[in-house]
Amino acid sequence: MSGTSTLDVYNADMVAATSDVIVASMQYRVGAFGFLFLPPGARPDAEDAAGNMGLWDQALAIRWIKDNIAAFGGDPELITLFGESAGAGSVSLHLLSPITRGLARRGILQSGTLNAPWSYMTGEKAAEVARKLIDDVGCNATKLPDAPLKVMSCMRQVEAKTLSTMQWNSYWGILGFPSAPTVDGVFLPKDPLELLRDAEFDQDTEIMIGSNQDEGTYFILYDFMESFDKDGPSFLARDKFIEIVNTIFKNMNRLEREAIIFQYTDWENMSDGYLNQKMIGEVVGDYFFICPTNKFANMFADHGMSVYYYYFTQRTSTNLWADWMGVIHGSEIEYVFGLPLNMSLQYNARERDLSLRITQAYARFALTGKPVMDDVYWPTYSREKQEYFIFNAETSGVGKGPRAKACAFWNDFLPRLRNTSGQWMAVGAGREGGGGRGVQGCRPNCASRCCTRVSCLRSPLQEVLTST
Repeated sequence: MSGTSTLDVYNADMVAATSDVIVASMQYRVGAFGFLFLPPGARPDAEDAAGNMGLWDQALAIRWIKDNIAAFGGDPELITLFGESAGAGSVSLHLLSPITRGLARRGILQSGTLNAPWSYMTGEKAAEVARKLIDDVGCNATKLPDAPLKVMSCMRQVEAKTLSTMQWNSYWGILGFPSAPTVDGVFLPKDPLELLRDAEFDQDTEIMIGSNQDEGTYFILYDFMESFDKDGPSFLARDKFIEIVNTIFKNMNRLEREAIIFQYTDWENMSDGYLNQKMIGEVVGDYFFICPTNKFANMFADHGMSVYYYYFTQRTSTNLWADWMGVIHGSEIEYVFGLPLNMSLQYNARERDLSLRITQAYARFALTGKPVMDDVYWPTYSREKQEYFIFNAETSGVGKGPRAKACAFWNDFLPRLRNTSGQWMAVGAGREGGGGRGVQGCRPNCASRCCTRVSCLRSPLQEVLTST
């Protein structure tokens, strides 16, 4: 988890000026400083390297707002959390965690949810990352079982800049950043999907949730710089397309990777380099962002809660990224914070209008739980009726999905394939080398499952709206 809420793009002056809300920003510990985790047996005491310190920072800020916002003219019963990317993942966690559930009435999740592959770590993975960092800064993780106090004392002598730099040695591939909310049994008591499935809400909790049209393009440029160009389109050869897919999903088994390649191949234009480039962007956007968002929205709605889904499709007229990158991850932020309403900046009239509509939708949602007036059609989202509202300067209206076919692949088909392929591997092991032990005697191959989930967190924006 990395980033800051003090960038100019997060200045909420325009939101406060055009809406009847109070906006509060929070800072919290990120990276190893906020999420270093060791299992209880490897800690000097219960609070050393317990993980999720950054989440406890956030929780403290939310509780402070709950206790004090009335003094600023706000309503402590109408707190709305909102965030983008890592911030959205945090929002979804605070709505579900037993530590913070009920503190906020509503949540707005922009391009991120707790169930996304990048948004959390198992305790085992987080401990692996921590041990590597300890070794990399010269504090010897092998001493943890016998001398945890000495190891942590060594860690406290390391310069912050060194820790910040060395933690990146655990970056393990696209959106595989070295820190994230961790399944610690306390703040995040169990797997996110289990937490969402078993959630018990003390009050009606509405969410507004959404994705951008081209969530994946920034990340493929970031991780595969030799294959893509920020200034113009690349023409990706078929073998390079396959190589990149296999690299991204190296922890999946061969059958799963072949299914992904099949799903994202234009079979009438297999050698079209531009389409191959486009498909890589869609693979990353679908798997890491849009489809987890859809799944979260469906499961949240299953609890009878109101879900409003938006789909942001506006490419800003002054966008400096190449056209092929489209509407990238984070493109909506400037509109949410009202930058186009600043007349000294170069936006066109329709973009200014879109920004005003979005800021008003956020404020109305914080106040009423519904983002638009009754005369505007924005239906609630559900498993049976997957309709989203389009945020675009040139067009408006409602669409279905988004990316329904691709997300059926990721959310439904691939998990079934994974289970089936795991059974095939088990049967094969029993027949070929199990000494007659059969399925019960085999050792499941870890490659047949998603063994690790690590976090990317581009922008840990975490904001609070409270209606006045």
